[in-house]
Order: sequence, then structure tokens, then C-alpha cells
Amino acid sequence: MTALRRTLTALLVVLGLDLLLILVTGSSSLLGLHVGGAGFVVRLLLLAAVLVLRFYVLPPPGARLEGGRLVLLLLLLPTLAQFQYDGGRINGDGVMYYVYVRSLWKDFDLDLADEYAHYDLLRRSDLAVPTRTGLRRSIFSVGPAVVWTPFFFLGEVVARGQGLLGGEADLSGYGPAHRNAVALGSLLYGFAAVLLIHALLLRYFSAGIALGAALLSWWATFLHWYMVQQPTMSHAPSAFGAAFVVWLWERDRQAREPWGFFMLGLAMGLAMCLRWQNGVLLVLPGLELLARLRAEPQALARYVQCGALLGLGTLIGAVPQMAAWKALYGEWVLRYPPHGTDFLRFDHPFVLQTLFSSRHGLLSWTPVFWAAYLGFLPLLRRRPQLALPLLLPLLLMTYVNMCSGDWWAGGSYSNRRFDSLLPLLACGLAASLDGITRTLRARPQLVLGLAALPFAAWNLLLVEQVRRGLVPRDDTVAFPRLVGNAARVFADAWGSPTTWPASWIFARQTGRSPAQYDLLVGRYLFYRQNNMGGHIALGTPGDDAMLGEGWGPSETVDGKTCRRLKGPGRLFAPLDVAEDLELRFRALAPGAPRVVAVWVNGREAGRIQAGASWDQAYLRVAEPFWHRELNEILLVGGEGVLLDAVDFVRLGQDAKRGFQAR
Repeated sequence: MTALRRTLTALLVVLGLDLLLILVTGSSSLLGLHVGGAGFVVRLLLLAAVLVLRFYVLPPPGARLEGGRLVLLLLLLPTLAQFQYDGGRINGDGVMYYVYVRSLWKDFDLDLADEYAHYDLLRRSDLAVPTRTGLRRSIFSVGPAVVWTPFFFLGEVVARGQGLLGGEADLSGYGPAHRNAVALGSLLYGFAAVLLIHALLLRYFSAGIALGAALLSWWATFLHWYMVQQPTMSHAPSAFGAAFVVWLWERDRQAREPWGFFMLGLAMGLAMCLRWQNGVLLVLPGLELLARLRAEPQALARYVQCGALLGLGTLIGAVPQMAAWKALYGEWVLRYPPHGTDFLRFDHPFVLQTLFSSRHGLLSWTPVFWAAYLGFLPLLRRRPQLALPLLLPLLLMTYVNMCSGDWWAGGSYSNRRFDSLLPLLACGLAASLDGITRTLRARPQLVLGLAALPFAAWNLLLVEQVRRGLVPRDDTVAFPRLVGNAARVFADAWGSPTTWPASWIFARQTGRSPAQYDLLVGRYLFYRQNNMGGHIALGTPGDDAMLGEGWGPSETVDGKTCRRLKGPGRLFAPLDVAEDLELRFRALAPGAPRVVAVWVNGREAGRIQAGASWDQAYLRVAEPFWHRELNEILLVGGEGVLLDAVDFVRLGQDAKRGFQAR
């Protein structure tokens, strides 16, 4: 039996190295052969079989691999297949993280100008001008480059090996071996985060609950995306850093020695290098020290020592980021985020938008987090020793993310900035799963009721479609159409379930359908990236979400796509700040000219005149009329007037002075 286990171990090593080489090179195996899709799948199946035999069927006595951990390892294999054949490498902001590791280990500096030039980024206004140290700025963290270093070296070794064997070797640091190796590193860090979350949950929950919550944290959140599709961003390594800190904190908190605080500080400092908001997790050892001091006030000196070692470890762990800031900006610690002084607005959290907007709202994109947040209620009741310390960093980090300037996190998948909270939210998720299973065991009849609900809902929504004439009464119809109609009928009446209660609040405040919340909230006329540029095209389908009641259907008049006022017409204007604006209406009044009153947020702001030909009417509206977020503009007395577009122009200082003088 021992000989068989040794054979299986050797086979496992060979298969693992072969798979690693394929992933880094893209196709070459240890045998020097090109590997296609079928060969890759065969290797995965062989590896899965050997894993099961070696660690579950034929392990040494008492050394059988825990079942949940084995399931996670087996599920890693199809993830590798997706990574190999359908995954991304360097894209989006991933470029800005990758340039760090390439510059560090190819140029041995942090002069990123040549890397930016390689990716054609030097024409960007924020990168074109050097900082006071003569280098180009970066608003991104250096930590991912630190933890990617072993994988970058792996890519270097593989590329040099290809050259020695007569193949084409790209040693520039931009080549496929380096890119693949670094991307693979992120995937493995993300998977390590899942393993750490699973290990943490096993200390408090049954094996089934721990496995289910770990799987949902992986497959039902943004983590999988950043492991496979955008692996050179910081989020998979950051999830690992946060999970390692929480796992280490929880493991030793009952008997942590002074040097244990130092090691925890090192882990914390590194996690902060990966993503700066991980620093909120310092609350955990801080609360631990306060609790110990309260229990043993006579040991003040000992706990001051522990706190000092924690701080020292954190400082040492954060040195890479501090050194990067020193090189780029000439400061060891930045007084303001490199994104800008107004990037974090602690006095104005975007609460409902961050959680519920269709623009990457955390709960609307990733509804499993509903169970994660709500799970802290039963967690506090059943496992307060875990829940109470986690609750404060959970709320603090959620609040910090809500205060970010671009609360939607740019081109994010879901709201990626919550990666640091994955291990905390996994605990709430496990508590929810545990509570659900307890309830169903106690009341099994609920299973039948819950199973019947989807069928009843489908039938009622189908009835409504037929009643409204949305589907033919006596003809064939595509089922995707039925599903889409059902979703629209439901959303018009109740809103999208994942946006509750935000869409209900919106409907109550505006008098509009809760379905309009999905396309309206999260858009801005001017605010940050991907804004509307102050332009609302009234006749285009994309901008009809900005309209309230009082408008006719889209029509084309004199080559312009426009809408006709049917009565008082309401228009929504989403702003970040209140300021003086000039409104420019492109309007046409068939027949005689018409005077239209313009009301802003319930106050008459002025009047415009629409003539017999298409022309622009101008109206300046002072800052006191406006407020942040949604503003309502009402056009009164213009029945029959056609409007093509409304432009909102921010007035410069000269224009403001002239406006105020009038």
C-alpha cells in the first residue's frame, strides 16, 4: 500500500508539473507536445482521479483529506479549463497593476514610463506629466506585484527554457509566459482565499454548511470573475490577503502571544499593500487587545507591548507600498488618496446606489450577499464570539466603499471593492444557510410551499401577459419572449427584486414605476467617468429613462428624433453637486410660437420660447434651485411643443460672475 501511495504521489507531481507548464506556455507539455482541448481535459480527469485515490480512497491512516476540501480541489480543475480556453489575461485596470511587476523585475525600478508607452498610455493626461520625482504617477497599489513575483519568475524560467530548447523565447516581460504565469498566480491566490474561508467556517459550522458557503463565496460572487476573466487586477490577491488576516486572527485569538501580534501585523501590512482599505481589518486585533485589557487591567504593560508589535509588523508589511509612494510621489505616506482629494466623501455616502443600483450595485448584481448581510442577525444570536468582532469592520468597510467617488467602481463586475469583505460575508452567508436548514428541518411543509411559489408566480405573470395582449392568444411564441415579458410585467408593478427596497423608495419619491429605477439611478450628467456629458436626447431609447410623465412617443420631424409634450412634461436631471447651469432646449412649436415655463424641483426657474423652426432656447438656473442626485424639471404650458434634446452646460467662473451680476 505504501508503494502504491508513493506511485500515486509521483504521478500527481508529474501531472501537476505538466499541467502547470501547459498553463504557462499555453500549449506545451513536459513531453514537448502541443496540447489541444481534448488533451487538456484528459489531463484534468487523470489528475482528479489521482487526487481522489491518493487523498481520499487510499490515504495513510488518519490522514484522509476532509471531504469539502477535496470537493474544492476538484472544482478548481474545471476553473483551470475555463482559465485556459476562455479566460482573460491583461485587460482593464489589470494593465496598471501588471506594469509594476514588469518594471520591478525587468528594469529594477518604478519608472513606469516605458511600460505605459508599451501599452500606449502615455497620451493620457493623468500619465503624460511626470510627478515631482520625475516618474509617472499610478493610483494603483503595488501589493499585487509583490505577491505575483514568484509567478513572474516562473514565467521567466519557462521563457528561458523555451529559448534553450530552440523555441521562440520572449524575455521582454510582456510575453505570453510572463502574462500567463502572473494571471495563474492571481487565480491560485483567489482559490487560496476560498480554502481559507472554508477552513475558517469549519471551526463554527457543519461540514456541509461550510462547504456550501465557501462555494457560494467563490461561484456566486465577483471572485470567480477576477480569478478567470480579469486576473491581473488586485481583487483575487486582495481577497486572499483579507482571508489570510481573518483566518490568522481567528485561529490564535484565544491565546495569541506577543510575537503572534507581530506576525498578524505583517499579514495585515501586506493585505494593505494589496488594497489599502484592507487596513480596516486592523479593527479585529484592536478589539482583541481591548477585550484582553478589560479582562486583565493589571497586564497593561504586556498589552502595550502586543500593540507595539502589531503596529511594527503592520508597518514592515506596508513598506512595499510606502516605498512605491516615496518613489512616485516623494512621500512615504500620502495625505490624500492618489485618486484625488474628493475621492472619498465621508460626509456623503451613496448608500442606496452602492447596494442596489443596476450600475454594479452590490446586492442587485450579487444577490447572495443579501443572505450574507442578513446572516449576521442569526450569527449574532448563535455565535456572538465570532459575529461581534466582525460586525464593526463589516460596517466600516461597507461605509468606506459607499463613500468612494465612483461608488460603482468603474468598469467593475458587480462591486469589486467589496473583495476585502468576502471572508466576513462568508460567515454571515454560512449563518443564513445554517438558519435555513434548521427552519426546513423543523418545518418540512415549507419546502412544499416554497416549491409551489415559482409555478404560481409564472402562471399569474402569464395570465397578465395574455390579458395585456403581450403574447398571441392562438399562435406560437418564443419562450425567451415569455420570460422577458414576465420580468417586465413584474418589474413595472413591483420593481426588480434585487433592487428592493431602493426601487420602492424611488417609486414613492417620484411617483414613477419602480422599474424605472434600474435605468435611471446610477447615471449622471457630469459626474466622473462614463457620464452623459450634460446631454439628454429626448427621442432616443437610451435616454427615455430620464423622462417622467407628459411626453408623447418618439417621432421624427424634419430629420430630428424628438418627443411632443402632451401636458406638463417631467424630466430628471441627476447631478453630483448643485451648481449654476445653463439649460439649452432644442425645441419646435408647430404653428405659432409658444412660451413654456420651466420649473426646477418645485420652483419656477424661468421661461423659454419655442419658435416655428428648430432652434435653441436658453435658460440659466442658479445653484440654489439644484441639489445632489435626482432633480426634477417640469415643462408647463407647452402642449404640442416638440423637443429634440436638452443640454446642461456648467458655467465657468466668468459666466458665473456675469450671471450673479444680473
